[in-house]
Formats: sequence, C-alpha cells, structure tokens
Amino acid sequence: MNTEMIRSENERSQPGVTPVAKEVRFRCPHCQKLYCTTNDVFEDEKEPGFDCASCDKAFYLTTETGEFGLFKTKTPEKIALSTCPKCSNLKPQKSDECPTCGVLESKYIQLQKDESPVLYEMNALWQKVVANFDEDQYHQDFLNRCHQQMALNFAWQKYAELQKSLGHDSLCAKYIKQIETRLDQQLKSPKYNDVAKDPETAVAALSGFQILFLTIGTIGMLMLIYNKYVPTFPNFNGMVLSLTILAFGVGLFSNSRKPLSL
Repeated sequence: MNTEMIRSENERSQPGVTPVAKEVRFRCPHCQKLYCTTNDVFEDEKEPGFDCASCDKAFYLTTETGEFGLFKTKTPEKIALSTCPKCSNLKPQKSDECPTCGVLESKYIQLQKDESPVLYEMNALWQKVVANFDEDQYHQDFLNRCHQQMALNFAWQKYAELQKSLGHDSLCAKYIKQIETRLDQQLKSPKYNDVAKDPETAVAALSGFQILFLTIGTIGMLMLIYNKYVPTFPNFNGMVLSLTILAFGVGLFSNSRKPLSL
C-alpha cells in the first residue's frame, strides 16, 4: 500500500501553505473523509493505494474525476478463494499453483480423474461445498455421497483440515458432528450385521483384502474420535490419521476381488 503522505482538507487550509502542483482532491470510499494531495501522486503508479487515517481501510485513487471535481476512488477487489485439492489449504481461485504445497491444481485433478473417478467426484462435490459454504444442501450432497462410498473418513478429513485453516468455525464443527453421527449409524446398520452373520456374503461383496484394510481404517477412525474427547495419544494423531486414510483408501479403491488366503 502507498505510504506517501497526504493531508486532509483541514490541513490544506492552513495559512502559508502554497501548492506546488495541481491539487488532487478525493474522498475515502468507506467513510467519506476528504483528502487532498498533488497530481505527482500518479507519477509512480496509475492507481496509487492508500490507507484511510480515519477508518483504517484501504482504497485506490483513480485518474477519473466525478462531480465537484473530486477524483474517484475505489475499494480493492476481493480475492476469490478455493481449497487446494491436495492439501485442502486455501488458495487464490485464479491461481493454478497452491502456495502451500506447490501442486498444480489442473494436473493434480486430471491425474486424480484418470486414476480414481470416485475420488475425483467426491473432490468435485467438496469444491462446491467450499464455494457455497452457507448452503446446507451442498454439504448434504457431499456427505451423502461419501456415506454411499463408505468414505465418511474422507469427509471428516476435509472438514477437519478446513477448520484448521479457518480456526474454530461453527459450521465446520456442526458438520464434523454430523459425520460422527453417520459413522455411528453406519456401524450399527443392519447391513453390517448381515455381513457379520454370513461370512460367505461378505466375501462375495468385498474381498478379504478389502475387509482387512477397512477394519484397520474403522479402528483408526474410532481411535481418532475417542482421542478427540479423551486426549490419550495426542502426539500420534498425525500418524493414526495417515494410517487410517491409507487403510480406507486401499480398502475402498482396490480392484482386488480375490478372497484373502493365509
């Protein structure tokens, strides 16, 4: 922001001050405080920026004039943000490269789309959630799809990482609670009870390899939820989360359909 000294209308009226160049008068677009400077302010920048001394908000001065001969000012454009598909940290929407992890969004999405269409679909739904964060329907569409794919841990990770970036957020906490409720319902659903009663059906639906990793992932997820309320192993949260995601990823997206044999 331009730090060039400007003087207010009151300062301009002081006796003994002789202007050395053409006056440029303008108002802060936020609080309408009147300022005056000289036209050499445009020598270094076409639209110099200022911080208002009254309201402490930023604005830009343009070369256009309006009524009463005042030069027009404008407020800075808001930078649209989106989340990085890899690390979930916020980044400028128009930028392809993430400033946090350095991944190129376009290439990462294309690679993800080719290797795992389901994961690509869930990430696309998550981008809609971020773009329409106040709309509950987008959250529910994302959670329902993750629930159908038995990937509620993926949804939990996305909300947890977003909450870490934003700080405490009531909406993030609300949907994390919904995910925990869904996980509890999923574990108690008749589908899981039927699979437990009929092992042959379980093998037909999922391979033994997938069942093994899904079990490991479920245990890891329960440990993370338990540790949230009763901190037992805070130093191992990152490792447990990584192993849980890996286990669910292998279990859900493995193409293996052969029973596990020892």
